[in-house]
Amino acid sequence: MADKTDALLTDYYSGVIDTKILLRRAELQWQPTDDNAGIKSINKHTRPLEDMFARYEADSILHELTSQYDAIKRLEMTFNAETRQIVQMHYDRRERLSWVIISMRMDLSERTCRSYQKAFKDSVAEMFAELDIAV
Repeated sequence: MADKTDALLTDYYSGVIDTKILLRRAELQWQPTDDNAGIKSINKHTRPLEDMFARYEADSILHELTSQYDAIKRLEMTFNAETRQIVQMHYDRRERLSWVIISMRMDLSERTCRSYQKAFKDSVAEMFAELDIAV
């Protein structure tokens, strides 16, 4: 569970989940052209916006990604700014900071930074288990 939680938090803080959500929405918006050789249906409704939102709501992959993103965002707001900053620096793949650099930037001991990160990770794993969200 810890490895999956670490991977999920890395994806969240590196922007991978945001990108997956945008790509999935783009996939759902794309509709192949259906050419019926000029035959037009008289009773066909044309509500593209409503149809698109219905596809968004019915898609299980998009629902899972957005529920993961929203759950982490809500939990993140319950922690103090210092913990959020430590967790963000640790899990963001774009910067790849070591614990020594994180502790120097935060002016805390390395052990304290690790304990803040572990408390956050444990609460994320516990919340996902309670909400029954796939990790």
